[in-house]
Amino acid sequence: MEVRVVKCIPRGKGLNLSSPVIGIELLSQSLLPAIVELAEDKNWRVRQAIIEYIPLLANQLGVVFFDEQLGNLCMSWLGDNVFSIREAATVNLKRLTEVFGVEWARQAIVPKVLQMGGHPNYLYRMTTIFAITVSYLSFLRNIR
Repeated sequence: MEVRVVKCIPRGKGLNLSSPVIGIELLSQSLLPAIVELAEDKNWRVRQAIIEYIPLLANQLGVVFFDEQLGNLCMSWLGDNVFSIREAATVNLKRLTEVFGVEWARQAIVPKVLQMGGHPNYLYRMTTIFAITVSYLSFLRNIR
């Protein structure tokens, strides 16, 4: 199976995108470790840049591969120490809902987000509210 993916190369303020065609196995061996490493970078702007490109990558990879390889990473950003990352992560969930559909979001995202609502840390609870508010708009658009 071949997929068209984006190649991420850090440059200046953002990432330069190109679209080579590579196999899914090569992707999991080369690009995914780089994404995971950059997703945990100490510089929050690097993490934010990765978050912003995840929906593009998800669209190319498909739902099964995304759920297996990147789903937990996307949810982990909701608990980041930096507000801008938590905010970008909630917008990311909305964009992923637009890519994969409301039914996918109901099964893959909503239970995990609602579980965060019971967390003892108020930042998690606030992020839960923000994520629900942002994602709600995508749910409404797809219901009509």
